[in-house]
Amino acid sequence: MSAPKNTQRDFHLHNSFTFWISRLASAMKDTFNQKLADWEVTYPQWMILNVLHHELANTPAQIADNIGVDRSAVTRLLDRLEAKKLVERMHDGLDRRSVKILITRQGVTLMNELNTAARDHQQLFLDQMHPTELRAFKTNVQKLLRAGDIETVNLWRHM
Repeated sequence: MSAPKNTQRDFHLHNSFTFWISRLASAMKDTFNQKLADWEVTYPQWMILNVLHHELANTPAQIADNIGVDRSAVTRLLDRLEAKKLVERMHDGLDRRSVKILITRQGVTLMNELNTAARDHQQLFLDQMHPTELRAFKTNVQKLLRAGDIETVNLWRHM
């Protein structure tokens, strides 16, 4: 015999904000990945190039913190970006364990194109909202992130 489906404790998947926010994030990443494929770059690689381009990080640990990805994943992504000659590692002469990550000229040139693609991609989604709704949405997303101990006030630039 099966358990009752609609009790007070029952929580339906489709009533979950986590589910819907995850679906939205996946849809946005998937469509952006399709655009990035034209440049043979993935979304995680774009995130790294972006933080380097905007000088938000210059070590693997700082990159990991900025993009919210585990440090070992960053190392693998950097290997791929280095093979494409989009970034280079610079070892400290005194301490070979200390590594700085630099975006190359080729990486900067590519980022100029990718920034346009990223802006256009995001706008496809944001155009669904009135500017007043968009401001409220940003404020509410920031509140939800704060509830998860993620502070965005000093990071999220004006739209």
